[in-house]
Amino acid sequence: MQQLGMIAGAGEFPVIIARQAQQQGWPLPTVALSAQVVANLQPYCATLVHCGPGQLTKILRIFRQHAVQQVVIVGKVQKHFLFAKPQLDLRALRVLSRMRDYRDSALFQALSTEFAREGLEVIAQTRLLGHLLTPEGVLSTRWPRRREWDDICYGFAQAKQIVALDIGQTLVIRHRAVLAVEAVEGTDATIRRGCQLGRRGCVVVKVGRPQQDMRFDVPAVGPQTLQELIARGATALAVEAGTTMMLHRQDLIAMANAHRITLVGISPAVLPQHEASGVRRGW
Repeated sequence: MQQLGMIAGAGEFPVIIARQAQQQGWPLPTVALSAQVVANLQPYCATLVHCGPGQLTKILRIFRQHAVQQVVIVGKVQKHFLFAKPQLDLRALRVLSRMRDYRDSALFQALSTEFAREGLEVIAQTRLLGHLLTPEGVLSTRWPRRREWDDICYGFAQAKQIVALDIGQTLVIRHRAVLAVEAVEGTDATIRRGCQLGRRGCVVVKVGRPQQDMRFDVPAVGPQTLQELIARGATALAVEAGTTMMLHRQDLIAMANAHRITLVGISPAVLPQHEASGVRRGW
């Protein structure tokens, strides 16, 4: 393996990679984008530097000092920092000045291009986290009821169109009415907003972008997402198989079973018929 470095945002994924590196004995020079991320990674990373997400020159200098050739960028970075008096160095400002918009895909491409200028290849997160990708099928004990399945199929089709516009990856649906669409606030806030309108019985659908770029912003769900469904009375969580990572899968399934929530890994190739009698056979 070429010398790998990591840019770490919030959440568990950077910890999983750092722990793996420590256990297997390979160095992982890491840039942490917040003080909390530093605290989370301290037990696992021998080389760990705190930089703000707008300190592009410093980040690149650190990787040069440690002969890094490949970089994995993982963890949450809230995009709204760009609109809240961000602290950007001159190089970051130059990158943003060349951009026509701040869509996720545009930001990711600009960052990848800037890294390539320094001889750094940004690699797919799934090269290190592929074992967390959601499998196809109904994962919970309880299968979707007919109304839930209608909402899942409808939500999947609508979400794939919306995500193609680079808007958001999560929808909240009830009776084929779209109650909330994810924007920059994130999945959990979208669930709260949608379920407040739809109340008990909402369905949550999360999908990947067309030709999802696995180097950046891979959609993910975990126990915290499911806790939001439980707290808000939602009854189904459907995520796109093969493009969505699932944290603590067995714990997630056990939690879904305990609260009678249906948990589904969906894919266009295996969408069953809407008829309730055909749901089980379709999978």
